[in-house]
Amino acid sequence: MSTKTIKGQTAATSAKAGIPSCRKISLLRCLLLACIIAGAATRLFAAPPLTLDLALNGLKTAQPPHLVEDVLVLSYQPDRDREVRFVGARFETEDFAALHPFSRNQYGVYVLDYDVPENTRVIRYRLVIDGLCTNDPTNSESEADDQGNLISFFTIEKEPVRPILNPRREADGSVTFVFHGPQGRHVTIQGDFNNWDPFVNELTETQPGVYHITLHLLPGGHWYRFFSDGRRLLDRYNSDTARDADGLPVSYFEVFPPPSDPG
Repeated sequence: MSTKTIKGQTAATSAKAGIPSCRKISLLRCLLLACIIAGAATRLFAAPPLTLDLALNGLKTAQPPHLVEDVLVLSYQPDRDREVRFVGARFETEDFAALHPFSRNQYGVYVLDYDVPENTRVIRYRLVIDGLCTNDPTNSESEADDQGNLISFFTIEKEPVRPILNPRREADGSVTFVFHGPQGRHVTIQGDFNNWDPFVNELTETQPGVYHITLHLLPGGHWYRFFSDGRRLLDRYNSDTARDADGLPVSYFEVFPPPSDPG
């Protein structure tokens, strides 16, 4: 069991949950239980990391932009006689401010996965190749901006299936927390980022039984839990947990600093 520190105190993180004895459970029942758990996990997490990893690392040539669940996959492959040092992309949804670097897969194809913002139907973007902005050569859909520069765009026909992952890191560096529960309740979040005050940060019920809050947090590890109806509640969609100084369970996540902009 490893430990993490909460405000100078030590919190023990859960490594592996204890496995109950299965001596009295038949092999068939164990297999059935495993199938049920696997099916539930598939419904909760619609875009398994393995699926996305295969979509990125399995590209042998650059392909037109396409979706893998709620992730837009972009790819770029330079001509054989051209040496490329850096490939990135800027998106209109971020006012073309943030630069997202591509990675190079085993076949020499530059690939990028971009989380599609909610309620977005058209994604406009530019590629940045060794500091020069250009449209996506694999994408036949483009339009000119006010200065006559071509901008590639990708149209999303319907809202993609989104995995239930919590908390969610937004493109601007903020963090969104989602709580699912009975409708019409008062739900707040308490954590190391608000001195564990259960009254400061209240979630907004955006649809019946679904509550949201978006916070700007410093990079590093953070511990938190929800508070509703006088009860402290773990984030059931976050499997990373720890324990506070009183031995009570808390949820844990990390905020990573934004990537540096070489362009």
